[in-house]
Amino acid sequence: MEAKPVWRLDWSESLSMRIPEIDAEHRHFIGLVNELNEAIIERMDNKEIQRRMRAVLDDATMHFAHEEALLKEWGYPEAEEHAQQHAQISAFLNEIMKSVDRGRIEHGWLEAGLEMKRVLVKHLLNDDMKYRDYHLAQSQQSHPKP
Repeated sequence: MEAKPVWRLDWSESLSMRIPEIDAEHRHFIGLVNELNEAIIERMDNKEIQRRMRAVLDDATMHFAHEEALLKEWGYPEAEEHAQQHAQISAFLNEIMKSVDRGRIEHGWLEAGLEMKRVLVKHLLNDDMKYRDYHLAQSQQSHPKP
């Protein structure tokens, strides 16, 4: 059996939010991060790495906006704090993108790709799970089992 590369993240049920639309977005996003890291590992040309990095950034921006709208709709009490975490992650991703655009990250791409994965997975496993638990509890209260 071949070992999974350290840069790769595979979807598993442990990552599931049990909210189908969010799970679909997270799956897609994980795929984009894997594609970016694959481009870095395989030393693809700078334009391809930039394209994949831009795809990660654009997808994160759309996902964060959607997630924040849902949290407000659900009345999640930590919605503002969660939005601030998104803003911090977005700033981090934008800084990496600026470095790539200026051509200053070539030797640090591997570290940047791994750091992006680490930050995003940490957010998913720690912060997103909090609103998952809140949403599931609210859903059970409004739709109790007979």
